[in-house]
Amino acid sequence: MSQPVHGGDRAAGKSVTYHNLWDRIRASLSLKSTYSHPRVREQTARYARNQAYFDLIAERASPFLYEIVGEVESRNIPMEIALLPFVESAFTPHARSREGAVGLWQFMPNTGRSFGLQQDWWFDARRDPRSSTTAALDYLQTLNDEFNKDWLVALAAYNTGSSNVRRAIQRGSFLIEEAEFWSLPLNSETRAHVPRLLALASVIAEPSFFGIELPEIPNTEPLYYIDIGHQIELEQIASLAELDIARVQSLNPGYLRWATHPEFPQQVALPKNRQELFERRLAELDPTLFVTWEHYTIKSGDTLSGIALQLGSSPESLREINSLEGDKIIAGQSLLIPRGSARLSSAELKNRLPLQEHKRQKTDLPEYYTVRRGDNLWTIARRFNLRSAEIAVSNNLELDSLLQPGQRLNLRFAQTKPPKVKMGDSIMDIYRVRPDDTLTRIANRFGRDLEELLRWNGLSNNDLIYPGQELIVSQ
Repeated sequence: MSQPVHGGDRAAGKSVTYHNLWDRIRASLSLKSTYSHPRVREQTARYARNQAYFDLIAERASPFLYEIVGEVESRNIPMEIALLPFVESAFTPHARSREGAVGLWQFMPNTGRSFGLQQDWWFDARRDPRSSTTAALDYLQTLNDEFNKDWLVALAAYNTGSSNVRRAIQRGSFLIEEAEFWSLPLNSETRAHVPRLLALASVIAEPSFFGIELPEIPNTEPLYYIDIGHQIELEQIASLAELDIARVQSLNPGYLRWATHPEFPQQVALPKNRQELFERRLAELDPTLFVTWEHYTIKSGDTLSGIALQLGSSPESLREINSLEGDKIIAGQSLLIPRGSARLSSAELKNRLPLQEHKRQKTDLPEYYTVRRGDNLWTIARRFNLRSAEIAVSNNLELDSLLQPGQRLNLRFAQTKPPKVKMGDSIMDIYRVRPDDTLTRIANRFGRDLEELLRWNGLSNNDLIYPGQELIVSQ
């Protein structure tokens, strides 16, 4: 069993054992002198008494926040930076801005590549929490060095770009060593962005003062990482570890397809409590059961039968896998090619199509669900695209309740839309964002004032929303 980790109490200069990760974060916040600034106090209204927001982001962050905190501590930089993914992406690895920034830390493609973030057909390291955290902290430290060790100016540059901050410094007739964030003539988004991070930190520093109870996140590493050594399908990982495929995907958001990379990376993250089971079953697995895949770009003069012969497949398999009608192929397009020692039937190959590229059968939502061994509210919620808080409320459970095999949970509440979730003394309607939604469109759909919608969800007009995101639409 994992043990609580010691954290640095920077003020006291000693090591303290924390059982709750929020306590460890709170002890190392080092920009508290800025929390009283009027522009920071303006932003606290986004978070004060917004319990649903903190319940949601704590649930999203719980698999990854421990490692981020440790990385921030090891670099001896302000702990407020560990909270930046909450502001950048609402702690969603698949978040994408209108400008094309992706991931927890919202990296643009070129910036990501300049800090070593791999981006190809199989894998996008901007979405991978470990890789993107390392790159983001490297980038922030570079900006901090560039702007005279001023973390607020560095954070502004992270948001709007180094060149924009330099132009603002020139417009204000400042020297870099004299520039102060609060005085810089920056764009309105960046002027609000940094105070928003500081406001969030101020609420986490004293949650009860702002009417918030932070859901506990244990101060232990919840994940273990294993390098498989070759390409493996995520479905196969899920089967070996006795997990839902959605759970495996959520812990490994950098993989864009149904499998790990053919070359690198081939590392996967799993819950620590599945380590022994997974490693034993992986060691026992017949190597011929692995199917690897490659992405082949069609060249001028290629034929389907020629490609199949060259790559050890068959035209029938390539047609099935790539949903082709006949043998017509077009130069420049791509084919998925099964490789490896296994020779599967067309039916078996069809079941191994890319998870994001063919229609998967929707999991039927039962009125009642019988708990299985290893289930918890989080995994059940992910299985049926619900929220654990919804299930808990409807079954008179606490969020951290231990479930017993054979226990029956009532899921009938999910038959109506939107679901109602009770937080504290209020009942709130929750809406899941659809493709092409905008904040204005959602507000109009539910007859709400846009400002109310923004306030309930801790958002501003400039914040991104994305399909699957959960928004409070009434309370």
